[in-house]
Amino acid sequence: MEIINFIVLPLTGMIIGFLTNWIAIKFLFWPRQKTFGIQGLIPKRKDKIAAKIASSSLQILPQKIEKLTKMPYIGEKIVNYIEKEVSDKIKSMDNKQLQKIIENTSKKEMRFIVFSGALLGFIIGLIQAIILGLL
Repeated sequence: MEIINFIVLPLTGMIIGFLTNWIAIKFLFWPRQKTFGIQGLIPKRKDKIAAKIASSSLQILPQKIEKLTKMPYIGEKIVNYIEKEVSDKIKSMDNKQLQKIIENTSKKEMRFIVFSGALLGFIIGLIQAIILGLL
């Protein structure tokens, strides 16, 4: 078995895994504007994301407001108003601003994804080195 395989293959796998996941996370946001027909996932689906967040936000309303939404006639208007305001707020955000909010709320998770890609790449490289050593 060549010892160089046990160094080069795991390190190469680690770098590839790290970069692949890092690029994938960047492509969630980039490019912010459509370029050559390509746009980041979040800017491209901003309206759908805004609608989902707006409807989900109703599930976390304070209890007093939630009681108001159950009132006949006016309750539905309150729900519609809240959904519209939340959705409009998100839609009006600059893509860069929305990116900062998402990154700030999920910084640890994104870092975990990138480094787990590096670890997985390292393990795959190690397995490759073992297989090459057995041949």
